[in-house]
Amino acid sequence: MLIRVLKVCWFMVHRIIAYSWRRLVRAADKEGKLDNDYLNWAKYVLAVFQVDLQVEGRAHIPKGRERKLVIMSNHQSQLDIPALESALEFRLGFVAKKELSRVPLLNYWMRQIGCVFIDRSNRRDAHRILEKAAAEMGSTPLVVFPEGTRSKTGELLPIKLGGCRLAILAEALILPILISGTRDAAENRSPGRRGSIPVRLVVFPTLDTRALGDGKAGLNAIKEYVESCWKNPSAPN
Repeated sequence: MLIRVLKVCWFMVHRIIAYSWRRLVRAADKEGKLDNDYLNWAKYVLAVFQVDLQVEGRAHIPKGRERKLVIMSNHQSQLDIPALESALEFRLGFVAKKELSRVPLLNYWMRQIGCVFIDRSNRRDAHRILEKAAAEMGSTPLVVFPEGTRSKTGELLPIKLGGCRLAILAEALILPILISGTRDAAENRSPGRRGSIPVRLVVFPTLDTRALGDGKAGLNAIKEYVESCWKNPSAPN
């Protein structure tokens, strides 16, 4: 496991140095190269951890960027982020816990791709940041893990309403996604296990938040829709 982590860290450091140099010399299309580096990083991570990613429901992925997009995925492993990026193949920002902003290299990388950091211990500050993120949200889709933390067992956790409110304030489309198997490839990986490990990622139809009010009924409507998708992953029609 340690060797895999070191490989991933080295790849990330190498790409950060390359991106920083492109910014320093004002290279052309540095943002396009960042997108390419980001996708290559995600695919490299999955290859290092021998993940066989199986994606279902690709037809539900919005093609254009005319509307803001909030992706709501369950969260069970550190491999969820590269799995999402590899499956969707466009730049994704993330709502992340504030503690990650204190990790120097990771902090830099996450800010460049459009991540939002939230102090989960300060409820008022978290609401303010979500409102700011909704107001400033552009064409880069934002991933929210509405369970609030990683599931230690792989079981689905209750959905918190902060991400639902962010989506309503941004008048965004919500794209529910269910991931399974990533814990087996990382946190629960048996020592010495070889061979590919299947990971399933299911994409569901979008939900338009424009008709939902910023009240309890609208928040619960999003919560219930996402939960219904997660609990019925067999047929993302």
